[in-house]
Amino acid sequence: MKLVNFLILRITLFFTIVMLFWSAVYFFLQMKEIHDGNDEGLTNLKQEFIAKANATPGFVAALKDNAPLNLIIKEITQEEAESVIENFATTKVYFATELEKEEVRMLTTAFRCAQDGKYYRLQCFTSTVESDDLIKNMLYLLLGLWVALALTVVIVSKAVISRTNKPFSQLLDRLKKFRLDDSRMIDLPSTQIQEYVQLNKSVKELLEKNIHVFTEQKQFIENTSHELQTPLAIVIAKMEALLEKHQDSKEYAEEIDGLLYILNRMRRLNSNLLLLSKIKNKQFAEATTVNLRHVLDSVIVDFEDLAAYKQISIEKKGDASPVIQMNEDLACILCANLVKNAIAYNEQNGKIIIRYTPAAITIANSGNSAIKDVFNRYQSEKSSGLGLSIVKSIIELYNIGISYRFESGLHHFEIKLA
Repeated sequence: MKLVNFLILRITLFFTIVMLFWSAVYFFLQMKEIHDGNDEGLTNLKQEFIAKANATPGFVAALKDNAPLNLIIKEITQEEAESVIENFATTKVYFATELEKEEVRMLTTAFRCAQDGKYYRLQCFTSTVESDDLIKNMLYLLLGLWVALALTVVIVSKAVISRTNKPFSQLLDRLKKFRLDDSRMIDLPSTQIQEYVQLNKSVKELLEKNIHVFTEQKQFIENTSHELQTPLAIVIAKMEALLEKHQDSKEYAEEIDGLLYILNRMRRLNSNLLLLSKIKNKQFAEATTVNLRHVLDSVIVDFEDLAAYKQISIEKKGDASPVIQMNEDLACILCANLVKNAIAYNEQNGKIIIRYTPAAITIANSGNSAIKDVFNRYQSEKSSGLGLSIVKSIIELYNIGISYRFESGLHHFEIKLA
């Protein structure tokens, strides 16, 4: 989840909880205000009624006969009157005009009429229909307010946070495009926010240190490799000259031949280490569309003599021509190392089977048993031990998949392109 969406989600959730709480408080306060207003009106009505009943002869009897819509009057005994506790309640009363019961706010009390000396229970009420409409309208208004405020919070927060985080987003984009081998410092976005200023400063210091270390390491590897190549070439040339000069001495020639083998291995090791360093440091040109079938077929032609010497048959299966975006030179190195490995670690009179599919290439060669940690360096004494390590480095550079398995007497190396 993006930072802006995470912050907006948290802000909206917090805002919703706060709004629900304060809306509930507001709603209950408004309900109390409505009930207090109804109760005050009923109290005034009660007081006016009792005052007129005490001052006007026959007032109560006339009201009982006419049965007013919002008053219920019933004569009771003194004991009943004394037991009546004045109270307000929300209840339902049947209205003949509506032919149904409706909710009302009712005041129940008792009083003694001064005109006739009798005791009466008085129930005066007012309809809450208008109050209900008011409550509904209030709820609708609150809901509309919630929605409007929520949308406002989301839109404004997104705009403010996105604008605030713009330097951070720019920095991330530039870091994604940064290449250590380019050795150029990225342009840091300008900002007035103190935290981002400190972040830019820390990133700059970190990148400068890494660029410096990378440059020194690359120069050291290249210089060391080149410096080693010259004395190795000189020693090998002199050893070969000595070998030609002392061909008559079998013992002497064998010793020189052994030394030449070690020196040639050192030279291959030096070249492969330099190549591995260049792959790791991404020093190859930009990728192009490469047809791996064409590359592999041309590599096989180069190794046909070596395969024929070991009497190894090469069989191709499948008509697919898988393509990939990568450096063409690295594609040749990848295929050459896999084919060379399949020949070098094959059996006499063995076989190599190459299978092409649109999404993968499998190179299988005959062998005796499975190999553990096959992609680790220096697994063999017969070579520099870096062939499959170079393959793995190229695979990782272009996010290609590769797997190894030993099945039915064959070592299978499968390059997965999708």
